[in-house]
Amino acid sequence: MLDGEKRVPTKRVDSVEALKPLLNESAWQIVKLLRRQESYPAEIAKKLGLNEQTVYYYVKQLKASGLIEVSRTEEKQGALAKFFRCNYDSFSLVASAENARKAEFTSSPGTAKQLEPALKEFLEPFITEGGRFDAKIVVGSPDPHGELKARARDGHLAVELAAFLGSLCNEINYPLIYLDTQIPSVEKENSNLILLGGPITNRLAEELNEHLSIRFASSGGQWLVKSKASDKEYAEDATGFIEKIRHPSYPNRAILVIAGKRNAGTRAAIIGLIKQTHEMAKPNKFDERLHARIVEGLDLDGDGIIDDVEIKE
Repeated sequence: MLDGEKRVPTKRVDSVEALKPLLNESAWQIVKLLRRQESYPAEIAKKLGLNEQTVYYYVKQLKASGLIEVSRTEEKQGALAKFFRCNYDSFSLVASAENARKAEFTSSPGTAKQLEPALKEFLEPFITEGGRFDAKIVVGSPDPHGELKARARDGHLAVELAAFLGSLCNEINYPLIYLDTQIPSVEKENSNLILLGGPITNRLAEELNEHLSIRFASSGGQWLVKSKASDKEYAEDATGFIEKIRHPSYPNRAILVIAGKRNAGTRAAIIGLIKQTHEMAKPNKFDERLHARIVEGLDLDGDGIIDDVEIKE
């Protein structure tokens, strides 16, 4: 290894489903405990203050995903107790199944990209001067929640977003992604936030909608994306947008909303950010005071999947 590098024990998986248990706060606490020391479910429940059945449920999920394993068994009060442990400091999603095995990767401090001034300004404070990622990515819960009992189906898009942002950083602290049900409210969250998804599936996006210059509005039973800057309305399902604003409760914090009318729109916004980064970082075409851009997703190769975008404003 080079000077300053460190090896991190990493679990590689080739399925988003394998990482889903980590989106639950209780499951994440269990993983952190088992990284420090092996333990059995009844003991885990006592240490974390959780219901024992809840612990059994998440331990079963984590074991099935290969994120923890049985380290040994021991007799406890006449029964055989299974002790579990986690051997990994991080988890990695890879595309090739043949690479999905226990491995290590090298994290090299000081290798963050040199960003041009406009892009650097746009990404601050989510990426600090020293290249550290300083934000919580919040996605809608896949379980029924909120007044409409909606289920979010765009959580997998957070993987692409996190991979892109990670390529611009040299330090990331975990956990990185949170469910909207884990954050009480925008008002009470003293953090930089990146909200993924619209107000139907993401509670925090709903709370923030009135603070945005590009917002969701209901018209005739349909949701529209409406721009205050241009006074235009966008009804296409593949319409997406990004907008950066100051945190309404904490002036030193910022919030980036990445959303779309439907999943296709949210995907379009992420693709726009990845493929046309410098353009998306520029101010709005109609109001240069606003860091707010609207895109429409395009399917250039005709396979039914959005692969490019047209910037509308």
